[in-house]
Amino acid sequence: MHQLKKSWTPCLPPPLVMPRHVLCRIMSTIGALPAETGGLLLGPIDSDDVTGFYFDTTADCTRTTYAPDHVALRKKLKEDWLPYGLDFKGFAHSHPRNFDHPSGGDIRYIRRLLEINPGMNAFFCPIVIPHEFRIRPFVVLRDEPDRPRETVLRIV
Repeated sequence: MHQLKKSWTPCLPPPLVMPRHVLCRIMSTIGALPAETGGLLLGPIDSDDVTGFYFDTTADCTRTTYAPDHVALRKKLKEDWLPYGLDFKGFAHSHPRNFDHPSGGDIRYIRRLLEINPGMNAFFCPIVIPHEFRIRPFVVLRDEPDRPRETVLRIV
């Protein structure tokens, strides 16, 4: 992955910035399905901004887990997105209504992704609560990989 431009103050987590159409795409897919579905957040290389969302239709989803199809997503990233200046910014996925924050399993997975992507300084991981049609934005910073931080969702 590529180095993200640091466009935020070190003491504050970076905001999750995305256009309205990306939020609508997230909410019309994972927000409209049972919990534990998800997809990839995409944005320009060297930027924190999220400008796209890819719904992971081939993920391994159960009633209690969302496991991204990392083989298919890695192939799409390499062949379809990186050549056009888009990079991986994180995952949006859904949880049941009484669990609106990243789980321990989510954090372990994010930590591994940060370890193998040394240029990624921030990993966005918003949680969608489908039954309430609600999104709660979180980010995990490279310097604090075990501490998901709630952030601001800024629609542009």
